[in-house]
Formats: sequence, C-alpha cells, structure tokens
Amino acid sequence: MVRKITLILIILIMTSSIIFADDEEIITKFNSSFNRTQSKIMMRVISNPTLARLDFATYDKNPLFHHPNPPEIKSPHLQPEIKDLHFDQTLVPSSICDRMEKTPLTPQDKSSSMAWIPMLDFLSEWDYDKTIELMIVGLNISKEKWGNSVTQSLQKISAAYIDSQKGEIWVKIEFEPYVKFLKGVDDEDKDGYLEIYGLIDKSKYSNELLDHLKSKYLKYELTDDEIKDYFYKLSANWYEAVKTETLDMETQKQLPNKDTEPEIVNELNGMKIDNATAIIRGKPFGFPIYNVFLVKKLKNPEYIKNELQQWGEGSWEKWYDSLTGFRQDIEQKLKERPADVKGFVGKDGFLFFRGSMEYLTSGDLRKQENERDPYPAIVDYKNQLEAKGIDFLFVIIPAKTEIFPDKISDKAPGPDGLFVTPYTRKLMLELDEAGVKIVDLLPAFIKAKEQDGLIYMKQDTHWTDKGVQLAAKIIGDRIKQYDWYKEVCPKPISYSVKEVNFTRAGDIRGMLQEDEKIAYRPMQLTGHQVLNPDGSFYEDDESSPIVILGDSFCGVFQVEDPKHAGLSAHIAKEIGMPVDLMVAYGSGPGIRKRLARRGASVIQQKKLVIWTTAARDLYNYWSPWDMVKVP
Repeated sequence: MVRKITLILIILIMTSSIIFADDEEIITKFNSSFNRTQSKIMMRVISNPTLARLDFATYDKNPLFHHPNPPEIKSPHLQPEIKDLHFDQTLVPSSICDRMEKTPLTPQDKSSSMAWIPMLDFLSEWDYDKTIELMIVGLNISKEKWGNSVTQSLQKISAAYIDSQKGEIWVKIEFEPYVKFLKGVDDEDKDGYLEIYGLIDKSKYSNELLDHLKSKYLKYELTDDEIKDYFYKLSANWYEAVKTETLDMETQKQLPNKDTEPEIVNELNGMKIDNATAIIRGKPFGFPIYNVFLVKKLKNPEYIKNELQQWGEGSWEKWYDSLTGFRQDIEQKLKERPADVKGFVGKDGFLFFRGSMEYLTSGDLRKQENERDPYPAIVDYKNQLEAKGIDFLFVIIPAKTEIFPDKISDKAPGPDGLFVTPYTRKLMLELDEAGVKIVDLLPAFIKAKEQDGLIYMKQDTHWTDKGVQLAAKIIGDRIKQYDWYKEVCPKPISYSVKEVNFTRAGDIRGMLQEDEKIAYRPMQLTGHQVLNPDGSFYEDDESSPIVILGDSFCGVFQVEDPKHAGLSAHIAKEIGMPVDLMVAYGSGPGIRKRLARRGASVIQQKKLVIWTTAARDLYNYWSPWDMVKVP
C-alpha cells in the first residue's frame, strides 16, 4: 500500500501490560462517535495481543488510508449485481453475499478476524510457495477496474475469516466510497464502504496453511518485548512506503500535548490519553490524522473465562465432555499397564509418569474427598500470610502430559486445540476469586512448545533448561511488580550464566520394565549455571525476603547436577537478588511445614512466599492437603 504521505510514529511503550482504566474508558467513549470517512483520530484497545489482533487493529477501517479526494470513474454499461461479484470465479459464485450473518461463520470465527494484507505478509514469510495462490486471489479482485483507467484499486479484500467447522477461508471485500454502481449491495456497518463476503475455493490453500494461521497467527499472544518490537517493525515497514519517522517519546507522551494540532485538540473535545502503547500521526492528505493504540493483556480471571467460553461455551462440563475420547484413551492405557509400573512409553522417545497420566483423567478437583481438595489449604495459607503483611504467590507447574498430550494419545487435541485439564483452570479461577495471586505457566509453556520444542526432558518428569528459564522469567517479572521490590533490591546484582553440558538418565527411565529400559540411552543435556559477578556460583540465601517453597521441580538442576542452574538461581538472575529456597522432593503440598518450623521471627522477615507445586499433585495426592499454621 504505497502512498506519498508523511507519517510520524510515536512509540510510547509501557513498562508493563497494565492499562489505566481512564484511558480505556476514554477510548470507548471516543469510539461511540468515530467516523471512518471523517474522523481524524482512530483509537483502538487491543486485548489478548496476538499478531492477528494487532494487525487487524492497525489496518481495519484506518482513516489514514481513506482517500478524501476520489478519482472520477464511470459506471459500467451493465451494472453488476451481488451474484456477479465473484471476479471471474475467483470467489465461489454461490457464496457471494452482502452480510456476514448470511455466512456460516460462528461468533468465534467472526471474532478471529484477520487483516488481509498483513496476514499475507505473515504467510509469505512462512512459506511463499504455499501462499502464492492466496496472493493471486487478492490480485484478481483488486485489479478489476470496471472499464476505468484509474491506478488505484476500486475494491480489495480487507479481512479474512476461517470457518472452523469446514476449514474454509471467507473474505470481506470493501468497495471505495465513490463506487456507486453496484446493484443491491448494502453498507452493512454504515461506515461509507459497501462490502460483500465470499468463499475462497479450498484448492487455493492447504490445511497446513490453515493450521499455521490458527496456531501461530491467531493463537500466540505476544510478550511485552514482542509488542514493543511489533510497533518498531511497523514503523520500519511504513517508513519505506509512507515516509514514517519516530519522534522523541520523552516529549510526546500525552495526547494532546503542546505540539498537537488545533483540529485534533478540537476533535478530542477535552479528552486526554496518558498511557498509550503507540500513537501514530500522519499527514497523508495535507491534514493530520492520528492513530492511538492501547494494548491490554487480560489477567486472571478474564482470560480463563475467555478459555471457558471458547472451549466450553461457558460450561466446564461441556469443556470436560469435549475431551471424552482423549480421556478414555488415557484411561485404557492406564488399565492395560501393570499398576506397579510407573513409567509409560509415548511417541518419539517421550516417557511419561503414571501420576501425570492419572491427572489427565481427573474430574472437578474441588469434589475430591478425604481432604484431597487443595482449595481450602491454599486459601487458608494465603489468608494467614496476608494477616502478617506477607505477600503470597501460588505457582502451578504444568504436568508434562498437559504440554505434550499428542505424544501420549492419537486422540489428543490438535496444535491449536483446547487445554486438556479444564478443572485445573476452574480451580485457578476460583482461587483468584478468593484473592490468591496465581502465576499461570501453562499458556506460556504451550506456546514455547509450539515455538521452541522441548521444554520438558523426554525421559524425565521435569522441565529442561528452557523450561526453567521461561518459568523464572515469568515469575521474576511478577516479583518486580510489587511496590516493595525496589526497596529490597535498590541495586540489582548483575548475575551471568555459564553454559554446561551434563548427562541424566531420566527418572521415568528408571520406572520402566527391565526389557524397556535398554532402548533409552542417558540424555545429553545443556544447562546454564548462574554466576555471581566475581565468577563464583550463585547460592540461595536463607536471609532473603523472598522464599520459594517447592518440590523436585525446584530441586532439579539446583541441588542436582549440574547444580546452581535451577529455578531459584534463574529467578535470582531475573530480579537481581538472591532468594531463599526450601525443597522437599515429592512433598510440594507439605513443604509449608518446613517453613513453619523455622519460627515466627524468620517468617516475619519475609516479604513474599512463593509456593510452587506440581500440577499432578492437585489430583489424588497421597496425603491430605492439611491446614498449616503460620507461626
């Protein structure tokens, strides 16, 4: 989209994903009167920032790309009707309609809209040859001039949608406002642009292409750093085509500010934005036009409720029932394997622990009997710590079976499918509603699996070095949000890391039957030991105001080979200060007793207790989840 325009991109990147309610409310109020063809300001709030959502927000109905001075065109001799707008059968003729409600798209399909141009860019970078047919589809539609000799397109594909039931791509075609000769075509959204919808023949794209869109483009939520990169790349991409430049964000953090043009101030009508993620100002047609973007990451409980709506239509039972085939397959495998054999052989060299397999078959965790419901103990512990002025984080470490269900069963959901432990999500939601602060690792681990592959060891129940570092980054970022963090860590320590290779047979290998073990060699692994500034190895510190309670997931690589490379070491590296670590192998729920034995004087010196537990221990744990008194 090349135009001779000057755009100025103000990248106002926030240091966190927290959005001030006032800004969001202002944008909502402003958008109630937004007019695509007349407004000189466009404002967007972007929740759950996938690449698809960011692209759609920056391209859809953007007044920067509305031509106020239309060319003179003539109507064709025979005015086309809706049925004629298949563009030489580029679209399936029988599918053409002028309202989205006439398509088979579900509400979920409609909410997963993709801006056509950046979607094609994303696909072409992935596999140009597999994308070329879709490019030709777009070209065939935009090149139709209806007998006119104008250079610009009179219509183009603006958005695409995936029909989740049939695996087909539908597109929205928008006609420029000066195209007045179409018979029976409606302006569905009353934005000045007539539109139609049509189906692209399935021969133009592969299922692999659809899977790539669904798993990478529509699903993966960008990190804070990736969001920053997105807007910097947008600036760079637009620079070549439309002469963009980045202004000094130290002097341009508010809209309006002392340099804001009078006509923009007038349109804002007293409204003020203080914390935008990005603001774009342009002069494509001799007057300024602004884009304002506010990126919002949903926290508990909103995003879990979104999962419930997406995968269970608002019902935990429906989500659970949708996994019946997968769960029955797991139950059959458990039944066929001798009960005293704790190791299971999966696909591609993966081994799994019986306890983690059984965890996949759990129903509602809150309905467990004999004090196996973890909720009361967790909430009680939080309340006791809170009463003493101590913050509390609860970290559920995902089971390997949750991350790699496809390595266990042919009936596992596909790469873009639903999470396989819905009742753990329900427990997290209920804990959040009770005021328990949760660090949720599962979505990030699923994404990391899709991007980087191995985050759990193939022959072991525990995570790899990649998994350790990812968890440490997430937990470390959360720690740094506390108000007291800068007080206890005024001068962060600059730790470094040393890569080290080591060998580990794997705990599940030892659980296999004797005739099975011989097929599995010891694993050759890489870890990263954390070093102090003087080059000595990092050591946990009992006097630290931050204590981590955990099981073997905290011990692996820290107190075991290669040592000094575990979760606590990497959390320390992330936050720039040592932490206190308490480990009890096989007793994540019971680790609180060990901290209690240290006494009130020690506990009162803590600012934060981080209690980590393996997800599998949430179901059918070998002992009750006892209430533990905090002295």
